Amino acid sequence: MRVVRRLLVKFVILVLVVVVFGGASYLVHYYPQSVPESALESYLTLLIESDTEKAFEQLDQSENTEMTLAEYETAVQSKKYVLCESWQMEEISSREGANGDSYVDYHVEFLDASGNVLVEDDFTVRKQSEAIFGLMAQWKVLASHCMVTNLRVTVPAGSTLYLDGEEVGTSWLVEEESNSSKDCYEIPSLLAGSADVVIRNPILESYEATLETVDGDVDYSEQMTLKESATSACEELAVEALKQIYQAAVLEGLDTEDAESGSESTEDSVNAENSGDAEENEVLTALFAACLDDVQEIIESQSEEFYRENMVTHPEFESVGIYDYEAEFEEPVFADDENGSITTVMTFAYRYIVRNTERVETGEIWADGTNAWQYQIVPYTGRTTAEFTLSWYEEAWHIDSVTLSVIPESEDTNAIE
Repeated sequence: MRVVRRLLVKFVILVLVVVVFGGASYLVHYYPQSVPESALESYLTLLIESDTEKAFEQLDQSENTEMTLAEYETAVQSKKYVLCESWQMEEISSREGANGDSYVDYHVEFLDASGNVLVEDDFTVRKQSEAIFGLMAQWKVLASHCMVTNLRVTVPAGSTLYLDGEEVGTSWLVEEESNSSKDCYEIPSLLAGSADVVIRNPILESYEATLETVDGDVDYSEQMTLKESATSACEELAVEALKQIYQAAVLEGLDTEDAESGSESTEDSVNAENSGDAEENEVLTALFAACLDDVQEIIESQSEEFYRENMVTHPEFESVGIYDYEAEFEEPVFADDENGSITTVMTFAYRYIVRNTERVETGEIWADGTNAWQYQIVPYTGRTTAEFTLSWYEEAWHIDSVTLSVIPESEDTNAIE
């Protein structure tokens, strides 16, 4: 019986020892989590040692986008904590949240072996609602340091932006302090790491890229180029513009001759003072609204070439052709103007043929002693180059300016019939 008692006493003592030392072991293990500073120190050690599985267990994801372990590992790797040897931390604030929870904010500098700062980041630890063993407070690190906040992504105006396959809503557009020809999106929160970017625009080629979110704000505008459909539209606009200029030059000369001979001519202050063709003027106004005065000077100079004194007289416009053209475009420029326009300069090389019906002297003498003449279609043909500045806004291309040399009369008027 005494033996049994002795054995029972030893067993009870052993149980007490196990309980005491086991509890102490648990207390040693969980104590750091009961103090905010110690909780963060333990977490930072795991980051530097790249022990992401244990660090993930100490993470509080209640206030951020919930991550998988794989996403978490990608996030902390992008922050490059593992390249550091140590850290130094400073408490920024201790506060109570709107929900009554307690928070402590820290700024941490991660150092290399020489003590140089490699990475800086802000961390927040939050007191948990459940205590350890019901006795000790428990603190965990919020996942906010794994996120990149308020990242600005700038794209050409009118673009649609996609991040990881999801369209970015217009509610994130920044209105103030942005270039009028660009759209700036401020993304509230993104996981640190990589995000797939796709940008679509009506006149620019679709652009795809991988965004490294920890690298900060990014502007993709300058990396986008004109679509083939956009350059084709600019070429078609140039062809129409040149046709209108040459046609107007012939009509301008007709009105000038009428005025000099005393004939009546109508005034049109919008396009050409002596045009007399309201419909033609409307077309010119629509095409050259931004540079009408300069275009009128080109028309007048070209008209003088068509009506030189030693040339045929009284022409009537027949047709104009612009063909065999080649266009070169400069990179788009994102102008900060009231239209929010995207502009480009186009160098336009082309062949032309302008046909007029003109009174041409035959070299013979009529019975009354005057020079004989007849009406004849005379073509002016050759190759030249024009330069256009074109702007895209209000879903259409507009001509801002045009530089054009006066075309000479071809020496070989029979080259093109």
